[in-house]
Formats: sequence, structure tokens, C-alpha cells
Amino acid sequence: MSESIENFLEKIYVFSKDKNRPIKTTELARLLNIKPSAVTNMAKKLHKLDYVNYEPYVGIILTTEGIKRAKTILDKHSTIKVFLIECLGLNNKKANEEACKLEHALSDDTLQRLKHFIAEYKENKKYRDIKPPI
Repeated sequence: MSESIENFLEKIYVFSKDKNRPIKTTELARLLNIKPSAVTNMAKKLHKLDYVNYEPYVGIILTTEGIKRAKTILDKHSTIKVFLIECLGLNNKKANEEACKLEHALSDDTLQRLKHFIAEYKENKKYRDIKPPI
């Protein structure tokens, strides 16, 4: 799945969850800092892939499959962010920026391994005593 598709799904999910309604193409364009016509084109593509339901003048809403994909993307983002903050000592802003880049390249298998590592890291005192380089 391309980075742009993942970004669309993520933004639609967060917006819809927060506002409890479909997102309009103009709203999504503003969030992604792109033209509304580009949002319309992507909405049509995502509709064909069964990730969204799109109705002009009504908006875009995720399908069950779209929600599943968006949750996976957000899970990758938050897991990477936790790793960068708690294990590597990055500040919140830098960790968020890096997580946005890395979430698109991380496989599901690597995500599970990273979650396991973080859990072990939190439980194991000897790891916590190691100070990351600054």
C-alpha cells in the first residue's frame, strides 16, 4: 500500500472518529495540504479498492476494511513513537515526525517484534539503566 493511501486512510479515520461523521473532500484537502480535486481522485480510487464509501457533496467514510487498515497504520505510528521516546530518548515532536516517516515502511511482522521488544525493554531493569546517546 502506498504512503499516500495510508495517509488518506489515517486522516479520514481520525477525523471521522473525532467528528462522528463523513469527511468532506475540502476538509480532507485542508488536512493533507493538497487540492480538493486530488482528494476526489483518491477517494474514487479508494472506493474501488473498497477502503472508503464516497458520495459527492456528502463526503468520505471508511469501510470496515478501511477502518482495519487505518487502525494498523495508527498502531504502527504509536508503537514507533513509543520506541523512539522511551528507548531512544527522542522528544515528542521529533519522535512524532520520525514515526510519520517510518510507519509506512514497517511490516506487520516487524511491528509485532517491535512491540515485543518494547515490552521487554520496559520490564528489564538493565535496559532502562542504559542512557541513549543525545
